[in-house]
Amino acid sequence: MEKCRSCWIALVLFVVAAPQAFAQSSVDARVQRLEENIQVLGRRVGALEAQLREQKTLAPVASDKVPWRKLKKGMSKEEVEQLLGSPSDVSEYGSFTVWRYQSPSGGIGTVRFSANSRAEGWNEP
Repeated sequence: MEKCRSCWIALVLFVVAAPQAFAQSSVDARVQRLEENIQVLGRRVGALEAQLREQKTLAPVASDKVPWRKLKKGMSKEEVEQLLGSPSDVSEYGSFTVWRYQSPSGGIGTVRFSANSRAEGWNEP
């Protein structure tokens, strides 16, 4: 009888402890996978950083494009003219105006003004 009672106690302990042990091993396995993922991501970030260091600096902006990069929406015609100079051609289209600029390289840049004479868009040469 005492032997049977010990078996029942052992069985109860196993039934109570087994799910916790399985749950713990599941958590341990998940933590292990997460740690491996972190290591993989760390190596990838390191490789990308190395590629960035190896790249040459960005190509400088061509000198004729520098003023174009300073344009901002809402600039007045006077502000645009100060920045880019006088346009080579002006076209009126009812509610908007387009200024054209001939680039030394042969390209044509345009600035579009709204009815209130404010810059609303442009295309670099």
